[in-house]
Amino acid sequence: MTTQSAENGSLRAKAANVWARDPHDFYCEPEWTSKRLFESEKFEGNVVDPACGTGRIVRAAIDAGLDARGYDLVKRSAYCLDERDFLDWRWPNGEPVRNIVSNPPFKHCSARADFKFIRLAIERAERKVALLLPATFDCGDKNSRFLETTPLRRKLIITPRPSMPPGAVIEAGIKPGGGTTDFAWFVWLRGYDGKPETGWLRRDDA
Repeated sequence: MTTQSAENGSLRAKAANVWARDPHDFYCEPEWTSKRLFESEKFEGNVVDPACGTGRIVRAAIDAGLDARGYDLVKRSAYCLDERDFLDWRWPNGEPVRNIVSNPPFKHCSARADFKFIRLAIERAERKVALLLPATFDCGDKNSRFLETTPLRRKLIITPRPSMPPGAVIEAGIKPGGGTTDFAWFVWLRGYDGKPETGWLRRDDA
């Protein structure tokens, strides 16, 4: 057995809900989740994904006719223009950023991290921020109180439930099984002052 096949066998032995945690919180969303977002949500100006991984969001934005680019801690695809740390105060080195759309590292979005990734995204985007987060992110006292202080415009619950395994699973060519966590796109609009709307983002737009 080759090393590659041994690794694949080890990955397959794990169920979708017990993958070993990726050290950078690098998880891959199904391509349709970002495709449907750009079909449903209007973005004006460029789109930047600061945690672009394999570039699925960037590619979907380009396919939707938008000017899009990606960055990440680790360059994993041609859609990543450069290795940059979003948490670094120098990001994005003076480049204009109209919209930020990303499947962010959840560990930097939590209350324990003082919602740092989310705060920076809202601060740095001139217009909109769309982040793919667990659908229950707005539950809990700390999270709800934080969200009330932000210009949260809408929450789009993704259905059917997407499977989001660690990037290593996708890179190994393994097709993930059904997911066990519900997700939603949380969309912020600079200057918005009102209650957020709730809707659904369905894979099959029928």
